[in-house]
Amino acid sequence: MEATAATDAATTCAVAFFDVDGTLVWRDFKQMEKQKTADVNSAEQIKPTPAVYDAFRRMRERGNLTFICTGRSLPFVMPSLWELEPTGVVGAAGAYVQVGDTVVRDEHLSPELVLEVAERFVRAGVDLTFESNVRNVELRPSGAELHNGRSVLARTVADVEPYVEPCRFQKFCVYGTAFLEDAALRAFVEEHFTICDLQGGVYECSLKGVDKGTGIEAALRFLNHGRERTFAFGDSENDLSMAPAVETFVAMGNALPQVKEVADYVTLSAADDGVPAGLAHFGLI
Repeated sequence: MEATAATDAATTCAVAFFDVDGTLVWRDFKQMEKQKTADVNSAEQIKPTPAVYDAFRRMRERGNLTFICTGRSLPFVMPSLWELEPTGVVGAAGAYVQVGDTVVRDEHLSPELVLEVAERFVRAGVDLTFESNVRNVELRPSGAELHNGRSVLARTVADVEPYVEPCRFQKFCVYGTAFLEDAALRAFVEEHFTICDLQGGVYECSLKGVDKGTGIEAALRFLNHGRERTFAFGDSENDLSMAPAVETFVAMGNALPQVKEVADYVTLSAADDGVPAGLAHFGLI
């Protein structure tokens, strides 16, 4: 990661925050499912296009700062993304923020809340994945197999318990809508978490008050940079919180309708290099 002075970021420089899936990289869910194997998650096989790499290089050359702003925890930020040489990362949907080599935010679920979530989902027979910067634990009471070969498989609350303290889980994701259709389970989740549709049948559950927007605010405070000349690019529900945190919010052409509605500008689809097109539109590259 590019080392950048964290104080008095030049007021003339721009700071841009980029979602990953559906923004920096294009996700063809049908093709990804075909490519997936038992030990390789197809999401790890995708990477930015040459135009995106070039756009990040040109941003750096102009003295502008770039941040990966993703729902992914650090172990699942692909090497191809670090090759973009970002200034920093807002990870785990805002729970973790790093500028250069300095960690400026690190939020996580309490052990008690993790175990209560696990107990309620096991009782309902609904699968979920707890995510952290150490490792992910896939709780599969349904009997399903691992979704990602690098995760730990758990079937019961007892299987999850040994990982709670060392992992410090930041959030969890659910595949499918079964938990939304279970009234009691949904009420519990909504009491403690913000639920975001990530598209492709994936729902992200983050602690209330912990989102990409508050992660961006933490990064900007550390940089001593106001909202002027700040940009964010996204496509899914967990990107909505970025809009009030920056001066200009850009929706991808493939974004959900509710994301486009709040955007200051709609660029091309990620499949058509919407990030470089958007940066060029605003004269940042």
